[in-house]
Amino acid sequence: MRDVVTIVDVAKAAGVSPATVTHTRNGKRPVGEATRKKVLEAIEQLGYVPSWNASRMKRGNSGIIGCLAADITETFVNQIVRGIEHGLSGGQYSLFFVSGVEFGNDLKKAYNFLKSHKVEGILFCHHIPIWKEFNLDTQNSDIPIVSINMAAQEMISVVVDNTTGGYQAAEHLYGCGMRHPAMICGPEDRLSVQDRLKGFSQRVKELKLEMPQDTYYGNYDFDHGSEAVKHLMKDHPETEGIFCANDYIAAGAISALQKMNIHIPNQVRVVGFDNRDFSEFWNTPITTFELPLQEMGMLGVSLLKQVIHTGIYSKSQHVLQSKLIPRQSSKG
Repeated sequence: MRDVVTIVDVAKAAGVSPATVTHTRNGKRPVGEATRKKVLEAIEQLGYVPSWNASRMKRGNSGIIGCLAADITETFVNQIVRGIEHGLSGGQYSLFFVSGVEFGNDLKKAYNFLKSHKVEGILFCHHIPIWKEFNLDTQNSDIPIVSINMAAQEMISVVVDNTTGGYQAAEHLYGCGMRHPAMICGPEDRLSVQDRLKGFSQRVKELKLEMPQDTYYGNYDFDHGSEAVKHLMKDHPETEGIFCANDYIAAGAISALQKMNIHIPNQVRVVGFDNRDFSEFWNTPITTFELPLQEMGMLGVSLLKQVIHTGIYSKSQHVLQSKLIPRQSSKG
């Protein structure tokens, strides 16, 4: 069994005191840059993870778990929170929910507000636009954090298998008769987009098909889908199947194709992702992938409770599968 690395081990490896290691992590007292670098290198080499129990004992057991979301009106947030609440049933913990909207969309302020209320752990619910800033903060935080439906390498995260989803989208379109595939992506900096593109491209290659080099990056919205598909069909009129990075993009693409008098799905088949509320009721119901959002919420809070109870925080990614929902946009 592997020995647990302690703060004393880190201090010894860096040639400093344990107090200096603590100050380097929490930033509450100044530490010289050279010393700080030695400490961080020792932490990385030894694989040190802080024990949350010590901080928890100092704060006292509040029995409160915090949850942060950018926007409470977001459908995904509602579904995830349902799962979180189910995972908290039993009364041991209560949920303290904060939305960025309450703080003028200042998520940093919302996050600090949660911390000030002595929560024992925090759940990041769905996409947090400034998550990179939070990543830096979590390394110095006394509070364990788990992200749900947001890939974040610096913390424990619960995500959907976007690569497999992209792979299955290509497989489905091929089974519907598509031989000239294309993809309209979302924001280039989103890992979910890159993973969906990776899976789709992999299956296209295995099927010995070719797709445009253009990946049409843009916003996760209707307008991007509408504009991107116009460029796609102008540059690649042979296109028979389009995988859109989400349902908003798919809805925009379908509307634009219909205005171009291109029949769906006879001429072009379209697949989206996320199974948004409107996708089933669009003028051409959208084939899409459903995310296990409530299950993700339940798993996220379970992982957080485990960290709180054991005091062991180990950065990891927990992956769940999406489900293909075939509809009229890909098969009539």
